[in-house]
Amino acid sequence: MPKILVFAGSWRPGSMNARLATLIARNLEHAGAEVTLISLGDYPLPLIDARAYDNEPPAEAKALAALVDAHDGLFIASPEYNSGYPPALKNALDWISIVRSGGPGLREKVVAIGGASAGNLGTYRCLTQLRSVLELGFGALLVPEMLAVSGADKAYGEDGDFTDKRLKGLRDKMVARLVKVAALHP
Repeated sequence: MPKILVFAGSWRPGSMNARLATLIARNLEHAGAEVTLISLGDYPLPLIDARAYDNEPPAEAKALAALVDAHDGLFIASPEYNSGYPPALKNALDWISIVRSGGPGLREKVVAIGGASAGNLGTYRCLTQLRSVLELGFGALLVPEMLAVSGADKAYGEDGDFTDKRLKGLRDKMVARLVKVAALHP
């Protein structure tokens, strides 16, 4: 049973991406994964700069990196900020990389990404950038499927699941692939 860490790049109240992370966590559990759902808001981190390499990382960065170490894979739900991913998400990933020294910060981790937005593209622009940074900069192994939820303010039914069958199908493929690859990739 693979262990999957799930979080959103936004932790504001009512975040569409926190809602997406919660849904995907539930789907991952149904698919047989052991899931840990966290909020990055519980790990307040200072802005990273070059001094981070010379000083002791903050306890929050160590705790977040320890969570990454304890899991086989991750699902990250990212909001889109001005066609890119949020700086707070990048900051958290950079701190993880500092703590997990000896190579890219997400090496040996299988990652799936998604994002939710009320707009028509559903964070697609952000996700393509995030995919590149996670693979090239952080050494993550990304599953090919990614979930860009457009119209997220109207995408959910009363049960908390998507109402659109096509979106459910895309989600199910992504979840199945993440569980399968994370289980095979020690």
